[in-house]
Amino acid sequence: MKRIFFTIAWALLYGIHLYAQPVLTPRNVALGGGGSTYITDYNANFYNPANLLIQDRQRNIDFGLLITGTYFNAVQNFSDLEEQRANLEDYITAFNPGSYSISPIERNAVVADNYIKDRTTSLHQTRLDLTLLGFKWRNNERAYSFVIRNRISSSFEVGRGWYSAEQQDFGDGLRLDRTLTHRYQSLYEISFGYAESFRFFSDMSPRLDEFNFGIAPKLVLGGAYQNAKWTNSYFDNGNSQINAIQEFEYAASGNFGLATKEYLETELAQPALVNNITDEIFNLDGIGAGIDIGFTYLITIGSDLSTINENRQQTNKSLRLSFSITDIGFVHYNENGIQLNSRLDTTSIANFPSNDNLANDAFVGAPGQFLDFTDQYGISNPFTGVDRNDGAFSVLLPIAIHAGALFEFNRVKLMGDLSIGLTNNAFNSTKLVASAGVEIRPLKFLPLRAGTQLATELPSYFSFGTAIETKLWDLSIATQFVSKTFSDNPTLTGVTVAALQFHF
Repeated sequence: MKRIFFTIAWALLYGIHLYAQPVLTPRNVALGGGGSTYITDYNANFYNPANLLIQDRQRNIDFGLLITGTYFNAVQNFSDLEEQRANLEDYITAFNPGSYSISPIERNAVVADNYIKDRTTSLHQTRLDLTLLGFKWRNNERAYSFVIRNRISSSFEVGRGWYSAEQQDFGDGLRLDRTLTHRYQSLYEISFGYAESFRFFSDMSPRLDEFNFGIAPKLVLGGAYQNAKWTNSYFDNGNSQINAIQEFEYAASGNFGLATKEYLETELAQPALVNNITDEIFNLDGIGAGIDIGFTYLITIGSDLSTINENRQQTNKSLRLSFSITDIGFVHYNENGIQLNSRLDTTSIANFPSNDNLANDAFVGAPGQFLDFTDQYGISNPFTGVDRNDGAFSVLLPIAIHAGALFEFNRVKLMGDLSIGLTNNAFNSTKLVASAGVEIRPLKFLPLRAGTQLATELPSYFSFGTAIETKLWDLSIATQFVSKTFSDNPTLTGVTVAALQFHF
């Protein structure tokens, strides 16, 4: 049954490479990942709830069930679809001993593909989103929405030194980076959206404009959680002295916490993981609250009178400017919590790590793999000699800031977005992400979409999508092409997301 599930998921959803992305929908994915101005259905709760009030179609009610999305920035890629499907399964299912082994030739390929331009670490992310239910209702003055979703993200950053013993020279000495970071989080969210037009501000302008404000408070239930960061690097400044620099931060709850506690007691990583970490996704380990807020300034152009028309006609000629802050809030984890910390420490050693210390597994961020990987291939064990605190703890939601602009003129839309996370977590990083997209409708019911997204130290990708949009339902799909560098030929990563939505 599990194999059938992943085969279907792979066939529909494989291969988007997005970061700092509040939602996954077939529309904004095809447009490069941005959506602070574009998304106007109930998914706007999680990106910019001010857009709930925008009339971009004639119907006033949107409804959707079981809309699923996934993406996967792989350490290794395979041209064969069955191999790539199995590859994705390794990233999102519980740790399975022996599933991640690589040969010396494959290890060299991992270095060549992921550590270009003297890069010392490689950043990757896997994400799954499931919108269980979404509903939006709009009238002339206000809009309301209700959404239930689950999102899971696994983000990891691996130092080059795990796969290569060759030191890197940056002018100030030789370095070898064996840093390892793995952040994993599952969140269940019940969101209530509300949007209203601020007529006071709109009436102050002679233009046909509208200033919308939206807010979406939500109840957050925390699932599996792990935040592990091992700073682990080696440096020779030319004085015949090699320094090992290490610092360790770790927090886990639920089954991750149970596995960690068993490992600390038995010093056996694999049995601790097999005994405690499974593919059960409905465990709830914490509770919290959050809010998403947004603002959109809509300026209609020419003959478009939708902002002043009492019947709220569809907007088709406008400029939109948006700003939003997502995931303001926290989660309090109270099930099997554990925190470990060690201070920054520098010690002198005789030699750099050698080829004998290289990893024979690829680190793919499988739930629980961090314990086994550091236990097997770490020269030292970061879990020893640390301060330990058992008990509940709280963490911030993956707060991020988004800004965007959209210009539409009849059947053409041009848009651009900037996003940045305010904290490093499983869903976001503090790196700036830029996206741009275009939508053209050769036929009124047939949009053609294309986009791109650029982010520091992440692969650039190009996306394409289309849809069939009728008065009562929509069916949308998107595809992705990814390239490790601008000089490489882009690689087709497959069909991404298909979603059926209804309108009344």
